[in-house]
Amino acid sequence: MTKLKIALLNESGRVVKTFTTPAEAQNYCVENKICNAGWVARSLETGEKFYYPQGRPSTIYNGYTGAGMSVKRYRVKEKDVQNKS
Repeated sequence: MTKLKIALLNESGRVVKTFTTPAEAQNYCVENKICNAGWVARSLETGEKFYYPQGRPSTIYNGYTGAGMSVKRYRVKEKDVQNKS
């Protein structure tokens, strides 16, 4: 059996943190000034990097620092989840 997880990726594609729900990922990104909640939802839906709509950088407001980062869904085996707990 597999579970769906969400990973926050840095600019080079390495996993920074994992989450169990989109809301958890959004809260983390907003609290840590990575990006606003809308970019998390957009990145999950389209695969775009934060503040790079259609591959071009956009203006960042409110001091967010996560340009080039992204989030994606992936599956992990139930056994792997239990071993890490």
